[in-house]
Amino acid sequence: MNLLIPYVKLYNHPDPLFEEFTYGDGGSRGRKLKNDLKKGDYVFFHTSRRGKKVITAYYIVDRVLDTINAINDKNIKVKYNNPHMKEMINGTAKRTEENAIVFGDPITSKVLDRPLVFDKPLAKRLSLNINFPEGKTETQIIGSATRPWRKLTKNDVNILLQEIEKWEAKVGPIKQVLSSEEVSEFVEKHIEDILSKQPDLIGRDLKLEGRQLVTDDGRIDLLFEDLKGNKIVVEVKLGRIGRSAVEQTKRYMKWIKKNIKKKVSGVIVCEGVMPAFEEDLKKLKDIKIFCYGWQLTIFPWEKNI
Repeated sequence: MNLLIPYVKLYNHPDPLFEEFTYGDGGSRGRKLKNDLKKGDYVFFHTSRRGKKVITAYYIVDRVLDTINAINDKNIKVKYNNPHMKEMINGTAKRTEENAIVFGDPITSKVLDRPLVFDKPLAKRLSLNINFPEGKTETQIIGSATRPWRKLTKNDVNILLQEIEKWEAKVGPIKQVLSSEEVSEFVEKHIEDILSKQPDLIGRDLKLEGRQLVTDDGRIDLLFEDLKGNKIVVEVKLGRIGRSAVEQTKRYMKWIKKNIKKKVSGVIVCEGVMPAFEEDLKKLKDIKIFCYGWQLTIFPWEKNI
């Protein structure tokens, strides 16, 4: 079963948690997640933004777990921060409640760089049977019709994927203007997206080899290859880094050397370097450090997303 799920962004309950591709719910919806969703199903998420309905992400389901089972797994408990897990750990949610967590495949799931407008023409192409009577805006009608979860057919999924692909090709890489809300969502995953599309930001003639590659020591954010066949391990960190980020990158580089048997170097993209580690990190020879920043754009209001 494939689903179209609405959400409202809440400061104290960030769910769906796009940076880790998780989504939780309880009660009858929690039971539905556990009973109906299977590996490989699609879940599309939509919300309101600037007076429009927009599709912001989709997960390709990897697994669905009862939240109690999720927090009882040490590896999952350490790695994931979905608020439904946190609430059950700290006791604000009863363990007797029906509660489930959806885990999207981190490689194939996607958070859109720029949301896809969910308007009347798109709604009409889907099997949602939404009527558009006079007297209400299309945003009001779509919002009301999709407030409950809606099932999507395979054809619906294909239509949405095609529209997303066309939209992203039209928009192009990172030339969009972000609202203040979007900036707050512009986290590690989005920086990875930018680097995967514009590797020239960190080096010349680089080709993306993979994202979120599993190793014995964790997942490599990005792996590139240069014209000589050398590998470049890229780690993205949201804050200022210290020695631990360097050591993590070195472990990934060591794993590449051992398993792929290619010459390898490292890149860390971060906010900056902690003062206490500046001198040590200046001595690095095989790891380069890049810093990210934001550009503010002032623009006239239009009917744009």
